[in-house]
Amino acid sequence: MSTLDLAEPSYPDPVADAAFDDIHAYPSPDEKRLGAYYTPQGVAEALTQWATSDATPCDVLDPSCGDGRFLVGVERGTGIDIDVRAVEQALTRVPTACIIHTDFFSWAERTERRFDAVVGNPPFIRYQSFTAEMRERALAVCAQRGVALTGLSSSWAPFIVAAVSLLRDGGSAAFVVPSEIGHAVYARPVLEFLLARFARVEVIAIRQKLFPNLSEDCWLLRAAGWGGTAVALHIARVETFEPDVPPSFEEVGIVELRAWNLRLRPLLLSPDVRAAYLEAAASGRAVRFGSLARLGIGYVSGGNAFFHLRPSEASRLGIPRHLLRLAVRSSRDLQGLEDVDDAVVGDWLARDRAVLLLDLKHAEALPPAVQEYLDSAAGRAVRNGYKCRNRSPWYGVPDVTVPDAFLSVMSSRGPRLVANSAGAVCTNSVHAVSVLGGVSVRSLVGAWSSAITELSCELQGHSLGGGLLKLEPKEAREVLVSIDRRIDESHPVFASGARELRRWRNAHAS
Repeated sequence: MSTLDLAEPSYPDPVADAAFDDIHAYPSPDEKRLGAYYTPQGVAEALTQWATSDATPCDVLDPSCGDGRFLVGVERGTGIDIDVRAVEQALTRVPTACIIHTDFFSWAERTERRFDAVVGNPPFIRYQSFTAEMRERALAVCAQRGVALTGLSSSWAPFIVAAVSLLRDGGSAAFVVPSEIGHAVYARPVLEFLLARFARVEVIAIRQKLFPNLSEDCWLLRAAGWGGTAVALHIARVETFEPDVPPSFEEVGIVELRAWNLRLRPLLLSPDVRAAYLEAAASGRAVRFGSLARLGIGYVSGGNAFFHLRPSEASRLGIPRHLLRLAVRSSRDLQGLEDVDDAVVGDWLARDRAVLLLDLKHAEALPPAVQEYLDSAAGRAVRNGYKCRNRSPWYGVPDVTVPDAFLSVMSSRGPRLVANSAGAVCTNSVHAVSVLGGVSVRSLVGAWSSAITELSCELQGHSLGGGLLKLEPKEAREVLVSIDRRIDESHPVFASGARELRRWRNAHAS
């Protein structure tokens, strides 16, 4: 493909990049769809200066160059971008660079060029929007380099793997990365790869947002000595990134990293808190929640507004009481509660909340009032939805069960475990908990509020941005619970650790 640079670069391109360009292959895309959020210029300059400090002159690659800000001041820069508008901006900003309009993964598969440094802010496109063709190409490129990523990986991960693979021996890399690198399962093989291929790997965790208008928090990733092997990961924890202030790094050995299963979020804590937590887990005085209870998901109605009625609506429609089930619909219903009991239910009904599920799965015959409701305009609309039209009968909500307790999926203060004395059912917006033998619901709910469990929720869960913590079923099973609450008395650092991690996700820390 013909490069779109305004001036020919002063170095040859061994693969003849001109063979791969099709200026009309991509329409002008929406920046959000492409994950294009431009880095503050000061951050871009600091990362590029760090990556190029040991090599002059230096061949520098930005695999998703946007408007070219990472290449400003670089004598021999190459930028790749799929967005023609970004390419035009880059040509104006850095006219001496080689700017190529193409899909980076196609180019990376074919190019024979190698670089002294790779820099940039890889696009953050979640897997749902990472188009199938590009995703398959990206995962194939990573597989060729020995990194197995799944289709659930966001785009930044394969960008980094493919880009650093184009380094010369001794080369360096510096990237803006989402804080997902600290907790996402798909980030772990990327970290394994970096630690195995670089002599030194650094992560700078930044509490204040680099991008104020985004919910996603961003950190910085730096690596030096391509071709070496790291014996530790170096992490710095800073409130804000100040380009002129060298961060202070803690060295965390590979053994401890593996104890945390290569999750970096625990490294936001001080070494003494981490040591106390690992000791408690190893001692057996705290056990995994999954050994005490079984977690499942609630039902998927296929139309919550239709299948959940207010008491006043059910009365007006004439729906028989035996076809209605009290339902917990979201984590918000559990706020401030320890038990969904008769008093709580009475309050919900008195406030005429839409908490009555129309449960027809096992109804032998439909009363006329129910049939009339199903045949209403709202019913005709709901039955054509994906869930309803793919089940028989369409109005029979499956998997309606009564758990022993409910566990909230997300919240700002932390997930709550709430008993279910009233025998309610729940949607898939909360976790359904069935307690195993040997422990009572009451003792498990009481233990859940302990400091070690609060800290464990913070460590096992992940931030959604905006101060929210989410706990997936697999994560919840790994949460530590101490039925004997005395463990908190011997380790007061657990409470301070929980507060610190809440502070890092910008939640209320009290």
